[in-house]
Amino acid sequence: MAYDWEGNVIPSKADNGSDIIGFGDVGGIGQLIYHTFRFPEYEYEEANDGVWCLKPIGMADLDRENGYSGKQLFEALYNLGLHINDLSSTEAFDQQIIEFCKTVCHPYYIDELYATMTHPTFDYSHEGQMLENGAMFSVSDFMRDLGSFYNAAQFYFAFKDVCSGDGEKAFNLAQEGKFFEGLPFFEKYKNEENFREYKIEYDTGKTPQEIYAKMLAEAEKEEPHPRGDITWFVEEPADHDEEIQDILIDIIPDFRMRLKRNPKNNQVVFAADVNSVFDIAWYTLGRMITDFGPLEEGGRERDLSDGTLVTCPCCGEAFIRRNNRQQYCMKEECQKAHNALRQRRYREKKKIKETQEQNK
Repeated sequence: MAYDWEGNVIPSKADNGSDIIGFGDVGGIGQLIYHTFRFPEYEYEEANDGVWCLKPIGMADLDRENGYSGKQLFEALYNLGLHINDLSSTEAFDQQIIEFCKTVCHPYYIDELYATMTHPTFDYSHEGQMLENGAMFSVSDFMRDLGSFYNAAQFYFAFKDVCSGDGEKAFNLAQEGKFFEGLPFFEKYKNEENFREYKIEYDTGKTPQEIYAKMLAEAEKEEPHPRGDITWFVEEPADHDEEIQDILIDIIPDFRMRLKRNPKNNQVVFAADVNSVFDIAWYTLGRMITDFGPLEEGGRERDLSDGTLVTCPCCGEAFIRRNNRQQYCMKEECQKAHNALRQRRYREKKKIKETQEQNK
């Protein structure tokens, strides 16, 4: 609040409804400073409150040099959620969580644990038990955090496709999974009655958070429509992209930003606090949304550049593109499906060309 020389408040000329100051306006982009590390093994242990936790065993392998990028952690978490939620999966979900922790990184207390393990006076032989106890995390908390992130990431990928003219992911978003039920962000566009109901809510000034809360409540109490009842949208979601984007924005949690020293170059930067691998994934998703660009340009080729996170049309897994032409991940079965599709399209084009030449 500003004051004049006589102590009177000077009214602000800023329009709080439209004047938004971004990181670029205050000298830089918010960063993440974090370290990844892996413990060699985990075991179950019951906490004092009766909650079952996973407790790491052994000294962690510290990623002192490189570690995982935000996009790589996003990819790993998304694919973990995809496989855990697969109705046909026969692998126990807790074993998949343990495998993630052992091969990717320990998920919680990242800054705190790394600072402890890299302290000059740390001695694992004397303090290892205390470290392992402090690194324990609740399995139910992990599943809750994974489900929230996975649903939001699915929503983002579906919305991204909608903006480029492909509504398949959006139409099938509200599907039942093994643990995480898809949220009905696009269900209101499938029949006229639901669309009118939600449209009235927008017109009466409800916030995106209030609408999102209603969607969550409706998803819990209503049975999903049978697949054969509705074949496509009666209202194109792309025509309501700003409303959908508002809901997506409101799902992203807040980040606590503060000054930190980057140990890689000893430079002080404005960075986000990181407590868990989910913080990193949420932050990465937030950056992906800000990089999305104007809604009317959401599906343009510039958004499909090298390094972009996309999902494979064959297996559904997230992967980081190697170039702007890559559409399928590099798994052998997905590459075979891609090649088969290319050959089918080639034969179709060839047949059309031959028919056109015969007609001439």
